[in-house]
Amino acid sequence: MLGRCRIVLFGSLGVEQNGRHISRFRTQKTGSLLAYLAFFGQRAHSRELLMEVLWPEDEPASARLKLRLALHSLRHQLEPPGVPRGAVLVATRSSVRLNPTASTTDVAEFEAALQSARRAGSSSERAQFLAQAVELYRGELLPWRNEEWIPPERQRLAETYFQAVGELIRCLEERQEMARALDYARRAVSADPLREEAHRELIRLLIAAGQPEAARRHYRWLEQLLAQELGAAPAAETRSLARQLAPLPGAGTATAAPRWGQGCGWRWIREKWGRGRRPP
Repeated sequence: MLGRCRIVLFGSLGVEQNGRHISRFRTQKTGSLLAYLAFFGQRAHSRELLMEVLWPEDEPASARLKLRLALHSLRHQLEPPGVPRGAVLVATRSSVRLNPTASTTDVAEFEAALQSARRAGSSSERAQFLAQAVELYRGELLPWRNEEWIPPERQRLAETYFQAVGELIRCLEERQEMARALDYARRAVSADPLREEAHRELIRLLIAAGQPEAARRHYRWLEQLLAQELGAAPAAETRSLARQLAPLPGAGTATAAPRWGQGCGWRWIREKWGRGRRPP
């Protein structure tokens, strides 16, 4: 369909449409309006609701004007010359929505793949759909945007992602595809470096794959990370897993990760792994 667009919400906000990629919007609120309409794309939204969601502190007249300007800007971007008016953005005097037959989102594709995995008739088919879902999750939902509706959905989708990775790893282990299982375990660690459960799963898989030295190195790295970022030690379950490993010769001489103020913290973690580098 001419004008059909795919809206990306995981890891960034963008629109893919007829070979174009749109990632810049007139204002941040204009982008937030698109994100809201796309995420809740199966229904129309009253103009009053949109004003309350996006400009809760504004006077009604000011919020109404800002909504009108944002809609005008979005229409200009989503319905360029050659795309009929209303083909993508459907607005009436009282409500606004995206045309569901002309738009989709990566979040909707993610959830559809998980539904297909639940209906799968075989382990291989389930693994295929789970892998499809995991590939679609390119990062947190709408990072750096914090309208009231976003954090709960961000947390829900993150938990759903980690559950999907866990199920996929179990499927791959059953099929003796340990290299792929390890790859997805490393992806989970990179998605949330302070999620200890993900590190523990990676250490367990390294042991199962016959890579005890890699498991030891990763456990030491986890100890340093938790100490420097959270001032905490690994949980008892993680320590119990690590006790299965004999100490490496020269233990304690590993190079420490950077300290706070020396390039560490969330920025250091995101920059280090955001360029495709994996944890030890």
